[in-house]
Amino acid sequence: MASKNIFQGNPAEVSEELIKSAFGSHFVIIYPDLPTLREMYSQYIKSVLSKGNEIVMILPFLETVYDVRRILSEDSANINVRKYEKEQLLLIVDSLKGYFGSPVGLMPFLSQTVEYASKLGKNGLSVLGDIGSFFYYNKKDGLLDYEITLSSRYKDMNYMKGFCMYNGHDFDKRFNDEERQRLLVHHVKTLKLLPP
Repeated sequence: MASKNIFQGNPAEVSEELIKSAFGSHFVIIYPDLPTLREMYSQYIKSVLSKGNEIVMILPFLETVYDVRRILSEDSANINVRKYEKEQLLLIVDSLKGYFGSPVGLMPFLSQTVEYASKLGKNGLSVLGDIGSFFYYNKKDGLLDYEITLSSRYKDMNYMKGFCMYNGHDFDKRFNDEERQRLLVHHVKTLKLLPP
C-alpha cells in the first residue's frame, strides 16, 4: 500500500491522529474488524465531545445506530449519548440512509450542519463515515466517483473533517491496485488501524 502519507497505529494512536488533524482534512481509515473500529471511534468521539468545540457525526454500516449508541454509552467511553444527541452535538446516522437516503446525497446536510456548528460557536464538524454502504448497493464505481469528486482537502468546507472508514477486507478485495492507489492518493492521509 503506497501512499504519500500513511500512519499505522492502534485505536488510541489513530484516535490521537484524528484529534490532531486540521479542519479541512479528508482521511482514509482502514480498519481490520468491528471491535477495533469501535474502540477507535469511542475514544475519538469521547475526546471531541468532552472538549466541546465541535459537532461529531458518525455513519455506521456494520452495526446499527442503536449499537453505536450502546457502545458510546458503555465501557470506557461512558458518554451521555442522549444528552449530546438532544443538543445536536452528536449525530448518529445509518450509513445507508446518510449516503443513499436523499436524491441530493449527503453533502447538503453536511453543509447545513457546518453552518449550525458555526452558529453555535463551534469550530466545525467531524464526520466518520463507513463506506460499506456503497458495496452493499454494488456501487463501487459510484464510490470511486464520489471520493474523487470530493476535494482531498475540504477547501470549500474548511470547517469539516472527513474520515472515510473502509473495512480492510473490502478495501483489499473489492478494489484493484490502481483503484486503491487512486483512493489513497486522493486523501490527505491514510490511517491503518491495527488491533490493540
